[in-house]
Amino acid sequence: MLNPFTLPDRSRADGRPLCPWETAEHAELYVPVDHSQQAFAAYRDALRADCDFTKSGKLVLITGPQGSGKTSLVHRCAWETREYLASLQSPLKVEILDLTSDGLVGSDTQARARHVCRRVHDELHLRQTFQTDRHYEEIEKRSEEPAQFYPYLSRLLLAEQLLILVLLPSSELVEEVRNYGGYTQRMLGFFCESSYESVAGIETNPAAKPLIHLTLDVLLESDGWDFVSARLARIASQNSGCPTTDETTIRQFMQARIRGRGQTTIRELQMTCESVFEAALSSQSDRINYSDFTQYYAEKALLS
Repeated sequence: MLNPFTLPDRSRADGRPLCPWETAEHAELYVPVDHSQQAFAAYRDALRADCDFTKSGKLVLITGPQGSGKTSLVHRCAWETREYLASLQSPLKVEILDLTSDGLVGSDTQARARHVCRRVHDELHLRQTFQTDRHYEEIEKRSEEPAQFYPYLSRLLLAEQLLILVLLPSSELVEEVRNYGGYTQRMLGFFCESSYESVAGIETNPAAKPLIHLTLDVLLESDGWDFVSARLARIASQNSGCPTTDETTIRQFMQARIRGRGQTTIRELQMTCESVFEAALSSQSDRINYSDFTQYYAEKALLS
């Protein structure tokens, strides 16, 4: 039997979010919970309304509570951009530069901006994006000054008909997001995420360039069964067996978590279900009950 919550190309210890531009199968694993489908639809509509990156770039900000699936949505939106341009037979090549796991907590705005410039330079160099070393030397010289770095890089990208999508580290700084509004250039797309309410309120004093702002939220009680039943259905469609459970059990779990903590998130639900179902597989149990969830949290409390 299989664990329906173990994701393709991921292990239990992995913890990385869904990433369809890296693993195609992940595109089928998104479940419409915590407003994620509405947010994705809003991005898709904005992209279709203006997909000409040769005239302007894009700044996309995704905000919501910690664990609400922001990074997964960032990856999904980047994937959608690449796929949609391909469907239009656009001449643009698309490179996705994933910096979401770069830990920059505590760094000031300018230090963070310079770090991203250096990382963009390094990624492009490692991928041998440009034909001549002189281009790398020129953009590296400008990496300490983002306001010079991005306009110069934009001209190089335009000449190569290359669009780069930079998936930025999570930000707690309103000033940083506003700065990327100014850094946005043709052939550049910036995707930023934040759990901070101050950043979520940026639209009251927006960035210099048009901003696509998408929001996620915590889970509703009904979201739990929507998510779990989707994972169970996926395993069933593969004609593979797995432990099973029912809507009453999942609703009871969701009620307890929301009542006890005030909220729960898609990340917590994914991690909890993966662990509970793994324990059932290890004990050769074919049924998940509410007591299995309470036992998981009891054991987790003892280990913490």
